[in-house]
Amino acid sequence: MNKRVWIAIISLWVFVICEIVLVRFVMTDRDRQVENKRYLALEQLSTIRARLEGLLQTNLIAIRQLHTELTLEPEISEYRFAALTENLMSQNLHIRHLAIAQDFQIRMIYPLAGNESALGFDYRTRPDQLRTLHEAISNRTITLNGPVALAQGGEALIARVPVFSNNTGELLALISQVIDHESLFSDAGLLSHPELNISLRGLDGTGAQGELITGHYDVWDANPVELTVSLPRGEWKLAAVPLSGDWAPADRTGSLYLIFGTLLALLIAAMTYLLLRNQQRLRQAFGLISNQARFDNLTGLANRHFFEEQLSTYMSACERRDEKFALLFIDLDHFKEVNDALGHSAGDDLLKLVTGRLQASLRRDDIVARLGGDEFVVVLKNLSEPFHAQLQAQKLLKHIREPMNLGNNEVSIGASIGIALFPRDGDSHAELLKAADLAMYAAKDSGRGTSEFFNDELREQASTHLHMHQAILQGIRNNDFLVHYQPVINSKDGSLHSIEALARWKHPTRGLLLPKDFIAIAEKSGAIRELGNFVLNCVCMDIPALQAAGMKGRVAINFSSHQFYDKVAMDHWFQIMQQHQVDPTCFTFEITESMLLPDRERQRDLLLEVNDRGVTLAIDDFGTGYSSASYLKHFPISLLKIDRTFVTGVPDDPHQNALLSALIHMARALNIDVVIEGVETVSQVNFLNMQTANLIQGFYFAKPMPLEQLIERYGNQPLPKGPRAQNERRKNST
Repeated sequence: MNKRVWIAIISLWVFVICEIVLVRFVMTDRDRQVENKRYLALEQLSTIRARLEGLLQTNLIAIRQLHTELTLEPEISEYRFAALTENLMSQNLHIRHLAIAQDFQIRMIYPLAGNESALGFDYRTRPDQLRTLHEAISNRTITLNGPVALAQGGEALIARVPVFSNNTGELLALISQVIDHESLFSDAGLLSHPELNISLRGLDGTGAQGELITGHYDVWDANPVELTVSLPRGEWKLAAVPLSGDWAPADRTGSLYLIFGTLLALLIAAMTYLLLRNQQRLRQAFGLISNQARFDNLTGLANRHFFEEQLSTYMSACERRDEKFALLFIDLDHFKEVNDALGHSAGDDLLKLVTGRLQASLRRDDIVARLGGDEFVVVLKNLSEPFHAQLQAQKLLKHIREPMNLGNNEVSIGASIGIALFPRDGDSHAELLKAADLAMYAAKDSGRGTSEFFNDELREQASTHLHMHQAILQGIRNNDFLVHYQPVINSKDGSLHSIEALARWKHPTRGLLLPKDFIAIAEKSGAIRELGNFVLNCVCMDIPALQAAGMKGRVAINFSSHQFYDKVAMDHWFQIMQQHQVDPTCFTFEITESMLLPDRERQRDLLLEVNDRGVTLAIDDFGTGYSSASYLKHFPISLLKIDRTFVTGVPDDPHQNALLSALIHMARALNIDVVIEGVETVSQVNFLNMQTANLIQGFYFAKPMPLEQLIERYGNQPLPKGPRAQNERRKNST
């Protein structure tokens, strides 16, 4: 997808974002107006509620006063009743009449005119009124019911309160006050509000769950504002919505915002497109100028000027981090002859092909540059060993020598490489380039097509390591390596607990070499992978003979960090086991403490996977590295092998005794088995037995030995002829 399409997409996104912001603004403004309308409606409804509660309390003064009079003087005549109620009722109140009932029958009523039919009314004939009457009696307070149908016709609110004797507590009378609810609601402003549609519910004081008193049920379904009206007992619920039935504003402001906002968003998107297109053109122009100033036009590699900047920057970073790197100065051999014979165009094509081969042979982080003509330089970053630079130089020389087609001609060309090391051979880019250049001329003087170090000592060391690396690989191919086994003995009864597989090199000129003579170089050069796979293959072929001889203990194999944390290498081990049909439970993998420090979580996942497949894990040479109980708890470790340095001096040295004892008890506390390495004397064995450290590996019991000798000494039956023949076949096939 080209940049113009990207600019169009970005401009479209700018428009979409502007539209989203616009819609959010319109919606927010609408919500603000809705909330404002609801707030104003709530204020108006609050005024109505205050009026309604005030009018109710004013009307109920009459029934409260009459209740007080009857409580103080229960005997009342019709004349006294009429005189009291006449004084309590006024034209400003909404009281239709007051009545006194005894034995659930109305005995007195005022005013009598118009209410004659209610006189003598028996509440027991009206279950609905009888229920509310009993409610008033049981609660001994004023209850407000209705609107209810009256015996004399019409509907009204009825307030009731019982009168009890102060002496006996018996019910003396029931006072009823009938209130004209329509005039009450009208005076409170419920019935004809100019802006709000108001509804009241909560018949008999039942609140929001009660039946409708006035208004419409539709109000309650239209997201109304609500308030509670307090009654002497119970409550009413007021609700209100706008007369239009919708809180949303009716004006066209939102539509105008959307129209003009969309036009503005289109304008912003168009301006964005133009700005980005102009910026792209400027960037392309500046990029072209910068590229021409920093990179070689032919190969696209960094030119001399830019490379020197890169090299100076990287040298400063290496000084801060105390890192090393190598500078390779590459000059093509006989390039002038090819250029003169085939022409400059063919020479240019050759330089491009060489550039591609250099880039394909190096890591992504390494630096490649063309200084001019047929001269190239390479920076190998994070160099751990000097001879790695020579290995890489040989790899580059091999790739450069491969034939290449230039038009109709097949050409092979060599190169000479000079190697300089930082910081040994120079502390500035000029010194380092000069050193590498001189080393390159030394390579040409020694016959071309080779590489040379600037420093004689390093050249000699790298040459020795390279020779050893090649010799190890050749020795594996020639079956010059073999495996000896050293037993781990349980000192309680002398029985065999397990065995450890140890590599030996039957060198053609130096004789039998021990691991200390070749393992370190194998690890540095990378040959340890092939060597580890060779040892695992040998052990897998020896395990059937061990099992046939009744030796059931696990076989321990040492693995270095260069092998262990490579998932591909780990999967290959289990493929080897599967190929030989050997169960992983036959093995213990020994690793060192230092392998557990970096990248802890990734290592734990790999170790768990190995452990889950049946292989147990042991820490070899424990105590010589970063001994810590924390990682022992974090990783699935089953065995600790305490290094021989802690056994030296035991039991004569008290400090050594205490240190060895502490290591043993730490492992015991973590429920981890312990093997003591390097045990050579009976006094050491006795000391370890006292510490309950009974698993011992050392010359006191046995040195590493070939398979046949191990089975002859510890097996239940001698080695059959089959395994011996199998070992001979292994030498011819591995």
